[in-house]
Amino acid sequence: MRPEMKKYKKIVSALLLAAVLSLSLSACGNGGDLTYGSNDTTSAADSTASVDSAVTSADDTASDSSSEEYITAENIGNAIKKAYGDSFLPDTEIQAEILESEFGITSDMCSEIYAVMPMIGFHPDRLVIIKPADGKENEVKSALENALKIKQEQSLQYPANAAKVSAAKVLDSHGYYCFMLLGAPDDVSQTEDEQGKFAQEQMEIGINAFNDFFVKEQ
Repeated sequence: MRPEMKKYKKIVSALLLAAVLSLSLSACGNGGDLTYGSNDTTSAADSTASVDSAVTSADDTASDSSSEEYITAENIGNAIKKAYGDSFLPDTEIQAEILESEFGITSDMCSEIYAVMPMIGFHPDRLVIIKPADGKENEVKSALENALKIKQEQSLQYPANAAKVSAAKVLDSHGYYCFMLLGAPDDVSQTEDEQGKFAQEQMEIGINAFNDFFVKEQ
């Protein structure tokens, strides 16, 4: 290669190197929009706080949703059953025809229902918990109250069950209606007053369990 060509090649190389360096410096200069140090830390902290806040809000929403989903007729019934333990006598689902004939309740009146009774016919115990269908609230309440009135005033009962039937209640809370006739068999009372007191005390177990369920789930 001739000397002048070598010299020309070196000049071109030098010019290319200078151009590359110039572009690099320009890119670094344009990076002034980025923040570092304390500003960057503050930005990161703010972002973390925002994320934490969003997570907390999501957790709260999930908790509320979970609480609402837990309130069902079946779960209320299970809470009452747990409160009585071995004294909870209903062990059989109440069939549709009995619900209609005994309580005046039909399927179109309910969006949820939990209804149980003992298999042994001697025991009068009943637990019926209903969440009415839209617009059926008054109809459901009236039907349960009428069923209670018939049981207490017109139905024939074994003398041993009279106090228990007399203590039965219709309850309502948070859109749920409950016909409650529950309690342990009374094998100890000697007088009618003692029988009445025993039956009331047994009913209080179920009433408290029903009311406490909603307090715990709020």
